Amino acid sequence: MTILGATWPTGQRRAFAAPPLKRSAASPALLAKVAAALGLSASQILAAQTLDNGPCWLALLLDSPETLLQLTPDHAALADLQVRVGVAAFYPAPEAPPLIGRINREARAFGQQAAPAVIADAPDLEVRAFAACMGVPEDPVTVSLNASLAQWLMAEGYAPERYRVSQGICLGQAGQLHIERDASGQVWVGGESVTGIDGQVTLGALP
Repeated sequence: MTILGATWPTGQRRAFAAPPLKRSAASPALLAKVAAALGLSASQILAAQTLDNGPCWLALLLDSPETLLQLTPDHAALADLQVRVGVAAFYPAPEAPPLIGRINREARAFGQQAAPAVIADAPDLEVRAFAACMGVPEDPVTVSLNASLAQWLMAEGYAPERYRVSQGICLGQAGQLHIERDASGQVWVGGESVTGIDGQVTLGALP
């Protein structure tokens, strides 16, 4: 995925332009196997698509953030299926802050580490990304998935043209991404980052 390093369309936040997306209907047979590996019933899956913007994801829109955050995937089964799986669920706008608090209490009851119950900027969409087939059971923040999710969800009328994503709660992280579609139809994915490592490397030819 090409990082453009552009300025966020409506402010100073850094962002990149989502690359073109290819999407198709999810295979019913694969979808059934993935649902079983995630412990989901058919009624909990509102929509599904195969999304490809370089990385390929089987994306599921679930019925609630509670369902999403309580998932305990069978990562070995997902690895055997050789598929990356992204799951998403929208918060009801008026209830977002109390929902977050309740979900975190439920997450702790399931033995998961959760983010603080009080989040100043409540998210609109909760996301989790499972990539056991690549040796990453769960990714805390996944820009390729969120870029393709945004294009799918906006195109199908599930998402507004601007929204905030939360990802990483079940890993003890508080990742947030900002999604926006500009007047030309380009989707942008932006956010803040923290420098973890800073240094210099000198490269030289071997004798």
